[in-house]
Amino acid sequence: MAFFDSIRERAINTINQVLDKKENDGLTKAQLFCREYNLPDDETVLDESAVEVGIKSDHNKDAYKNMAYPQGRIFLTQHFLIFRDAFDKRNCSFTIQLSTIKKVERLPTSSYGFALSISTHSKVYITLYLVGIRSDSEKFSYNLKLALKNNLRNVQKLQPFIQSCYSEYLLAKNKISAEKVEEMPDGGLGIIFKFPGNARELKDKSKMKLWFDLFRGEGRNLSLIKTPMFYKLIRVGLPNRLRGEIWELCCGSMYLRADQPDIYSKLLEENKDKKSFAIEEIEKDLNRSLPEYAAYQNPEGIERLRRVLTAYSWKNPEVGYCQAMNIVVAALLIYMSEEQAFWCLNVLCDRLVPGYYSKTMYGTLLDQRVFESLVQNTMPLLWDHISKNDIQLSVVSLPWFLSLYLSSMPLVFAFRILDVFFLQGAKTLFQVALAILKLNGEELLKTEDDGTFISILKNYFQTLDQSAHPDSPNLKYRSITKFQELLVTAFKEFSVVDQEMIAKHRAKHRGTILQNITSFVKRTELRNLPKSTNIDQDVLGKIYDRFYSIVQTQNVTIGSGSSTMDFVAFKKFMAQICDWVELEHDDRETQGEDFLQRLFTHWDSEGKGNLKLSDLVFGLNKLVDSDLMTSMSNFFELYDVDNKGRIDREGILKISEDLLYITTPWKDGVLLDSITQTAIENDIADIVYKRQQDQGSNSAKDEIDLPTEVDLDKQKLENQQIERYLSAASTFIQRAFEYAQPEDEEVLIKELAIDNKISHNAALNPNTPVFVNLPTFRMVILADETYELLFSKTLRHSIHLDKPLDSDFSTIRNLRDMFDGMFADGRDIAKRVRRRMDSAATTLNNNSVGSDNASLKSSKSKAQEAEEEERDDDFGVIDIDQNDKDLILGAEAQVLTDPVNNSPAGQKELRRFHNAESKIKSDQDADSSHVEQNLIEFET
Repeated sequence: MAFFDSIRERAINTINQVLDKKENDGLTKAQLFCREYNLPDDETVLDESAVEVGIKSDHNKDAYKNMAYPQGRIFLTQHFLIFRDAFDKRNCSFTIQLSTIKKVERLPTSSYGFALSISTHSKVYITLYLVGIRSDSEKFSYNLKLALKNNLRNVQKLQPFIQSCYSEYLLAKNKISAEKVEEMPDGGLGIIFKFPGNARELKDKSKMKLWFDLFRGEGRNLSLIKTPMFYKLIRVGLPNRLRGEIWELCCGSMYLRADQPDIYSKLLEENKDKKSFAIEEIEKDLNRSLPEYAAYQNPEGIERLRRVLTAYSWKNPEVGYCQAMNIVVAALLIYMSEEQAFWCLNVLCDRLVPGYYSKTMYGTLLDQRVFESLVQNTMPLLWDHISKNDIQLSVVSLPWFLSLYLSSMPLVFAFRILDVFFLQGAKTLFQVALAILKLNGEELLKTEDDGTFISILKNYFQTLDQSAHPDSPNLKYRSITKFQELLVTAFKEFSVVDQEMIAKHRAKHRGTILQNITSFVKRTELRNLPKSTNIDQDVLGKIYDRFYSIVQTQNVTIGSGSSTMDFVAFKKFMAQICDWVELEHDDRETQGEDFLQRLFTHWDSEGKGNLKLSDLVFGLNKLVDSDLMTSMSNFFELYDVDNKGRIDREGILKISEDLLYITTPWKDGVLLDSITQTAIENDIADIVYKRQQDQGSNSAKDEIDLPTEVDLDKQKLENQQIERYLSAASTFIQRAFEYAQPEDEEVLIKELAIDNKISHNAALNPNTPVFVNLPTFRMVILADETYELLFSKTLRHSIHLDKPLDSDFSTIRNLRDMFDGMFADGRDIAKRVRRRMDSAATTLNNNSVGSDNASLKSSKSKAQEAEEEERDDDFGVIDIDQNDKDLILGAEAQVLTDPVNNSPAGQKELRRFHNAESKIKSDQDADSSHVEQNLIEFET
C-alpha cells in the first residue's frame, strides 16, 4: 500500500504543478486562491479537508441549534484557516488568522471519527468534523499544530492591532470583550469634520446596534464568521464608525495591515524630504480632492491625503500617482485612518480594479469596452440609439468607473455603492452602471447628442433622494426613493452580470485594447526621447521593442515608459545588435565586460545603476555617429572620467585592451572590413578580366559573365587582415606612449639639452606619469589605416540597430563563407571588371583615333562610373511576400472578428442576456407590490 500511496502522491503533485503553471490572467492557481479569499499573495495551501462545521459563542449558544451543520472544505495556509460553505458561501464562511486562535482541542471520538474544537480571541467556538480517511485527518491536525506553532511570533502583533479596531472598542466599552481598548481608534476625518449625510435619516444608531449583536455572537475583525446577516447588514448600508473597518475586512487589506504594521510609517520616514515626479503631481491635485467635503478645505485633511498618496508612490514607484487616485483616497480617509487607507489603496489598485490607476489607465479603458458590450447585449434598443446618434458612451461612463461613482453621485449614495463594491468586487460597477441606463432609458432614447445624454444622467444623480414614483396611489410605493430603486435594479435584475461574465468579456477585448494602448505608449515615449540625429524614427521603434522585450516589464496595466535596464539586460541587448559582443552560454563572465561596463556607466545619466530607454538611445546615437572626428571624441570621453580632457597611463592601456576586444571579429577573421573586401574584389576582378582577355572579349560592350567560383588564396587574405589588426593594436600602444605628455612639463624641458639634443624623453619613462589629450589620441588613430577605418565605418557598421526583434539571422558569418557570398551580388566585381575593360578600350582608341576621341571616351567612362557609384546603394523595391501578407491580414481579421458571438458559447451567452432583458422588461411592468417585495427582501 505504501508503494501505491507514494505513486498517488507523486501523481497528485505533478498534476498540481501543471495546474499551477497554467495561467489565468497571468495568475497561478495559488494566486487565484489568494484572490478568491482575499488573502495576501504569498499564502499557499498547506493542507485541506472536507469538513462539517459547528459554531457557537457565549452570547448566542442557541443561534445554530436548529441549523444543519454547514458543509464544505477547510483550507490551511501559513497564517489562515479558511472555510466556505460548499452550497452557498453566504450561508457560512470564515477567514481566521491563526494568531487569533487561543485553543485547539481534539474532541473524543464520535460518529464523525475525528473532530477538533477551536476557540478564538472573540470567544467564538468552532467545531471541525473532518470527513475522510483518518490518516488524512491526522495529517491535517498535525499541520494545523505546526502552523499555530510557527505563528506564535505573530501573536504579539495582535494586541496592538486590536487597539485600532472600532469593533473591539465597541465591545470593550459595553463590557462584552475582555480586551482592554481604552481609547477610541482613529475613525477617519468624519469624526472631526462629521460624516456625510444625516445620521438620523440613515438610521446610524440602529445599524450600529445590529452590528454590535453580530460581533457578540459571530466574532469580529480577524476572526469574524460571515453568515447571511453579515451580507444583509452591508446591503442596507454600513454605520459611519464601522464603515472603514468593514471595507478593509471585505477587501482583505486588513490582513496586510495586521501583518505589516510598520510599513506605512517607515515609508514616510525613509523618504522624508525626497522629491519625485509623482509628488509634484500629487501637490497639483490635493486641493481638487472632494472639495465639497469640509476636511479638504482644512490643513488637517490635506496633510493626511498628502501622506497616504506619497507613501503609496514610494511603495509602488512604477505607478506612483495617477489620475483620480486623490478622489478615491480622499473618500477612504473620511472613514479610515491613514494606515487603513494606505493598505486599502494597495488592494484597490492591485486587485479590485487593476489597471485603473496607472499611466495608461489600461484597466479603465478595457472595462469601458466591456461595459459597451454589456449594454449592447442587455439593452439593444438603447445601444442602437447610442450608435445611431454617435453618442460616446465611454465619455459618459468613464468617470463613474474611474472615481467609483464618488465624483458623480452625492457622497452619501456613493458610499452605499462602495459598501457593496468592497464586498463583491468590480462587478458592482457594471451592475450599477447598467441599472442607471435602464432606469433612465425612456429619456435617453429621446436624446441626439452627448450633452443632452450627460445632462439627463447628471440630473438623475442629483435627485436620487427623491421618490421614484411620486404619483403612485400606493403610499409605500411612493416612499421608495430613486436610490433604492437603483439598488434593486442593479443587484437583482442585473445579477446575471457576474464576475465570470465580466472576465469573459475582458478576455475578448483585451487584445484590441492592449494593442491600442501599447501603440499609444510607444508613440508617446518615442516622441519624448532625446533628439537622435544618427538614428531615424523606424530604427527607434525597433530599439524600443527590443528594450522592453529584454527588461520584460512592458506591462501596460501599470503603465510603461518608466522601466529600466540593469547591466545584465544591457549585455543581452548589446549582444543582440553588436557583432563584437557575445554572451557565454555557461553564464561565465562575458568577454570584454569591462568595456561594456564602461559604456553602461557612461550612459547612466542618473548614476543609479540602471538605464532608461532615453539613456540607451542617447548612448547608441553617439556610438553610431558617422563623423570620424566626433566618433573619436565620443570614444575618448569614455576614458576621460574626470572630464579634464586627458587620459592617464592606465587609461591608455585600457583603451588598447578595449580596442582589441572591439575588433575581435575582424582580428579573428570572422568578419571582413572594407580593406579586405576591396582586396578580395580586386583579386576576383583581376581573375575575371584575365579570363575575358583570354576569351577575346575586349570590347566594352561585351556582357561580363561572372564565374560561380574563383580560386583565391583565402587563407592568405584572412591572415593579412588578422596581422593588420594585431599590428594596429601594437602600433597604437607604441605611438600613444611615444606622443604622450608628462604630467609635469618642466621635467621634460629640463631633459632637453641646450643644443636641442634629447638626452631622455620623460614621456617614455615608465616611472613618470603621462597623459594623452584628445588631439594626440586623434593623431594616433589617424596614423593607422585600420583604426581610422574602425572609427569612420567599421564600428558603426558592426552595430545593427535596425535588426528585427524576432530575427534569428546572425550578423556574424565565417570569413570563408563570405567569399562565395560575394557572387550573389556581383555588381562591385562587375564594375571593377568593366573599369578594366573600359580602360583597355580607351587605350586601344587612343592608339587608333587620337587624343580628342580618347578624352571623349574617358569622359563617358567617368560619367558612367559616377552614375554607377550613385546607384551603389539602390537595392530596389522590397515586395511583401504573399505568405507574410496573408499572415498579417489574417491576424487583423481575427482581431476584427467577434469570435465569442460566433461561437456556441457566445450564442448561449447572448440568449442568456436576452432572457435577462425579457425578465427586466417583465419586472418593469410589474405592479407596486412586486417592487415592494423586492425591497423587503433586499433591505430586511
